[in-house]
Amino acid sequence: MNADDHPADAEPASPLAAEPAERTAPAAVHQTVPPAALDLAVAQPGSAMAAVEPAPAVPPPGLASQSAAAKAALAAATGRAPAAAGAKPAHRGAESPAYNDILHRVLKPPVRWVLNHVVMRIRLEGVENVPKDEPLIFAGNHSSWLDGPLVVIESPRTVRCLVKSEMYKGIVGRLLRLVGQIPIDRGKADRVALHTALDELTRGKAIGVFPEGTRGSGEMAAVQHGIAYLAVHGRCRVLPVACLGTGDALPKGARWPKRSARVRVIFGEPFAVEIPANPRSRKALAAVAEDIRVRLADHLATARAAAPAAQAVSGASEIPAPPETPAPPGTPGSTSTAPPAE
Repeated sequence: MNADDHPADAEPASPLAAEPAERTAPAAVHQTVPPAALDLAVAQPGSAMAAVEPAPAVPPPGLASQSAAAKAALAAATGRAPAAAGAKPAHRGAESPAYNDILHRVLKPPVRWVLNHVVMRIRLEGVENVPKDEPLIFAGNHSSWLDGPLVVIESPRTVRCLVKSEMYKGIVGRLLRLVGQIPIDRGKADRVALHTALDELTRGKAIGVFPEGTRGSGEMAAVQHGIAYLAVHGRCRVLPVACLGTGDALPKGARWPKRSARVRVIFGEPFAVEIPANPRSRKALAAVAEDIRVRLADHLATARAAAPAAQAVSGASEIPAPPETPAPPGTPGSTSTAPPAE
């Protein structure tokens, strides 16, 4: 090969060089090659425009055809296959495995009877308010360690509660995992726990939360925003649960519940929350959480107001109070009119 064929001052061939007809008719190139393919060809060093096969002659492409061509060109450039139609979004990570609730369906009825009639004296109310086959959030007040187990055992449905991760140690932790409870780290935004709960709601199951966040007075003075996130993104109703008397039945530091304490578990009517226009807005979720708090507090107040009537109905099953000893005649409080003895 002679040096005259390639002069020293000759410019190297441009990777975008094309045939003369293409240089004189740039409009024809843009009509046959999608814009996204042109951009990718420029971005890739060493690629030639002639390597891009022209698309068949069609009418001016619409937005859909340009988008499809752009996705195909991007997939070829990055080495990734385009997403299949109808594929689930991957922004939440892998779906959690489904829980087999055979233990709940088999063991809960006898455990409930023993707990309600032998170990403790528990009155169950409002069971007819629990829907059987829809995604549901059980939301209860939290004043005792007993509240969580009572919601799970007394509910006619299988309920998977969000339980603080500190409880998952030793025998208690193994038992919680066996019965399908969901550990949650309260010190951060635990996305794994929230996504597991959302998966349960997507399957039409029920979860349990105590929106106050920790044990306290159980007055629903404040709630966390997590319950609003689950109700909005899970597109489900919330069922209020009032656990009354659990603090007296199992005081802080006690290891065994008192049978003398009267405990009531009241299931209210489920309600739906308003879905905000922007479900990811913190301000909108705070407003939903406040609405839930007001409804839960109303149910708690209604349940407490109905306590005397409930005790009157269940009087036959309660331990009768000892008869009062009549006061001696002449003492304060006595109804006798006889004068005191000399």
